[in-house]
Amino acid sequence: MLSLSLASVALASLVDTVQGRSAGCGQKPSFEAGSFKNYTTSEGREYRVWLPANYDSDKVTPLILSYHGANRVIENQVELDRLSDPFFNTDHIVVYLQGLEASRPGHTVWQGAPDCDSDDIGFTTDVLDAVSDELCVNRRRIYATGKSQGGGFVGRLACDAGLSKRIAAFAPVSGAYYIKEIDKKEDCHPESVKIPCDAGRSNIPILAFHGGADTTINYNGGFRSGACLPAISSWAKQWAARDNLDQMPENTTIPNAQNGVQMSYGGGLVSLVYDGDNIGHAWPSTQPNSDNDGKDLAAFNASASIMEFFRSHRLE
Repeated sequence: MLSLSLASVALASLVDTVQGRSAGCGQKPSFEAGSFKNYTTSEGREYRVWLPANYDSDKVTPLILSYHGANRVIENQVELDRLSDPFFNTDHIVVYLQGLEASRPGHTVWQGAPDCDSDDIGFTTDVLDAVSDELCVNRRRIYATGKSQGGGFVGRLACDAGLSKRIAAFAPVSGAYYIKEIDKKEDCHPESVKIPCDAGRSNIPILAFHGGADTTINYNGGFRSGACLPAISSWAKQWAARDNLDQMPENTTIPNAQNGVQMSYGGGLVSLVYDGDNIGHAWPSTQPNSDNDGKDLAAFNASASIMEFFRSHRLE
């Protein structure tokens, strides 16, 4: 007889197979497994899709949406998150989306940033629809991650009435959670400012990362670029409240980190990872990357933690 845990996994897999199948199941993809393909939407927006080497068009496959930071492009995020590297990910489709330029040439931004008016909620919806029509996507296991402004936009996806019901879990890194509605410094109170949110469901899984030495998006929040940034701990606590979790987190020390700690609510349904006092505006990695320049390496790999977190969540 199967143990309870094995039985639960088997049942979830069966439900995925039946309910999670997208329209693209059974169709041969237009590019080879283990490679990338660039796409352009009818609106002229660009995105890039990576297929894992073991992709099977007859089997539902989880999918990750990944968003680059401000003033960056898809290539930067591919190199940074390494989610198309089999070292971290062998079985999830990864979709990298490209932000639009703002008023300043070369300045790419995401919806929610102070100088951005693009409809990236609509863009994400269009991309999800298009990819699901071509590939065999597990609709119960779609996830989102991103860096800086891309991380801030991941927070907005979690708060969107529609996409919060299509994306199973969210993992922003060094997120810029701008509140554009507060455009005066004297009105910005980072510890108490309320984050606007219209999530379409409860029990939304959140795993956020932030460094104590981040001088771009300060851990303690503040007024920046004409908008208010909440204190990161307050942002996480408000997510715990939305998910009806106890407001006192369980704190776990991160081995070998400079005062690094993971603050977990509801057994980890919502978690904030304080990367350490020495980690700046960076994607935490034990190896050199374009964020850390080989200095002040993190005690862990955020990408490994993100993959573990995503694997543990699916839509009901």
